[in-house]
Amino acid sequence: MNTQNPLANAFRWIARISGVLMTVLTLFIGSGEALDGRSRHPGATLLGQFNPLVLSIFALWGTGLAGLLLGWWKERLGGILSLCCFISVFVLNLFNSQAPSRTGALAPMLIFCVPSALFIASWRMRSREGEP
Repeated sequence: MNTQNPLANAFRWIARISGVLMTVLTLFIGSGEALDGRSRHPGATLLGQFNPLVLSIFALWGTGLAGLLLGWWKERLGGILSLCCFISVFVLNLFNSQAPSRTGALAPMLIFCVPSALFIASWRMRSREGEP
């Protein structure tokens, strides 16, 4: 029985496309910032200017982006992983003294959570219908 829910398919494809676009855009912007930082501070190391909290925020954000890509193959795992990471990024940013605004990460993290939630919703709809 191969009856597919069109809404679940729409959610899946919106999540896939937006997840890849967000990942590519983040990598593009991050690479540009790294290169610009090197030109402004030629003697500094790339990660030497960040404290451990900021480094863990970046690591969680990168793991969340990897979860968005993982959602292509494993919707549930990719959606849950990325959603948990992006929520953790927001919570850790509340304790970041280097952030200009402690709640400034709310809007970007909500935007990054949309594909995660769509992956989870798509998986849930399809699992209720008995699809793999």
